[in-house]
Amino acid sequence: MRRGLIVAAVLVAGFFVIRPVHAELIDRVSGMVLLQVQSHSEMWYVDPVTKYRSFLGTSDDYYSLIRTKALGVTNETLAKIPTSDSTATGDLALRKRLSGRILLQVQDGGKAWYVWPTTQKRYALGKPSDAFATFWRLGLGITNANLALIASEGSPVNTYTFKSIATSRGSFVVHLMTIDLANSGLTVLTDTGNTVNCTDACPVRSLLSYVQSDRGFAGIHGTYFCPPDYASCAGQVNSYLYPVYNSNLGYFINNERLPYTNSPLLAFDGNNTPYFFLRTHDFYSKAQFESRYNTRLNAAISNGPALIYNGSNVVASEPMDTKQLTVKGNRGGIGMKGMTMYLIIAQNATVPDLAAVMESLKVDNAMNLDGGGSSAMYFNGSYKAGPGRLLPNAIVIKERGI
Repeated sequence: MRRGLIVAAVLVAGFFVIRPVHAELIDRVSGMVLLQVQSHSEMWYVDPVTKYRSFLGTSDDYYSLIRTKALGVTNETLAKIPTSDSTATGDLALRKRLSGRILLQVQDGGKAWYVWPTTQKRYALGKPSDAFATFWRLGLGITNANLALIASEGSPVNTYTFKSIATSRGSFVVHLMTIDLANSGLTVLTDTGNTVNCTDACPVRSLLSYVQSDRGFAGIHGTYFCPPDYASCAGQVNSYLYPVYNSNLGYFINNERLPYTNSPLLAFDGNNTPYFFLRTHDFYSKAQFESRYNTRLNAAISNGPALIYNGSNVVASEPMDTKQLTVKGNRGGIGMKGMTMYLIIAQNATVPDLAAVMESLKVDNAMNLDGGGSSAMYFNGSYKAGPGRLLPNAIVIKERGI
């Protein structure tokens, strides 16, 4: 029987989530066959062991499922799990342990069975058409957004690691987040403390505040700005010159600087597709971007210098000051490789060192963010770096619908 849609009610309440690929949702559907009801009721099987979903559309998909996921059992073991039409109790502990598994009756010609988690009884699968009919009858309806929160077999996952990365300039210890933006259940936000342009005493917030207010699970500090502890920033405290799109308000802060800014800009549309502009003035305006690409702008942030452009390390040709070139410290950066986002804080590094880290990760495009005392990274309920200074803008990743 098809059951009701999995809706937002299954999501963790509040601002924090257990992990970006939603743990509570995965636990709830582990071992189930899911029907993609907002599309064409495509079927997916969620492996209770790996927690990945596998597509079931053709006979080849079914045979691949049996070949890669089925667990061989003896007749004696199988007999302890009652069939769907039986009133027997069997072995309750065994039924629970094998809930959701595909079983292969190795002593009886390889007959396949499915232990449905709802009843923990076994259902005969047989040939592909019979198996699909059984799966359809037992399947659980799911929305596209919630299906996207369950990683498919072989897809990248959202992770945080603290590791050393070897580069052409030596090895560097980094805080590294990878975010799977191919997961349509996620979205990128760029957020600002100020709602209008500001030149002094500008609003600032902690990275945690940005993540919480946007109900995200991950975030990193944004652009360079003029902090209050710099004497040279008197009269322009917490201001910044870079254009940053406020995703919540739907417009750019420092919008008038878009046609004149010579630093790179990274933008995202509503499908998480990244667009990297080596020069912000090539982006020019929101209206031009949306017309050119026939899409809707969802997030964008400018900063500099560019680190990687079209797979090549370009930092040596970018404008940098002496501090960026020679001073070792925390360096923040954002890079894209296909639909995988890399958020990095490299320790004891110069900006060229950060570019070398991005080069070692083989990203397609990357740009420098702020660093030093402003460095902050947040992932799944805790700071991984920082919190550092209060920030005038930040990048946040969230689950849609939360």
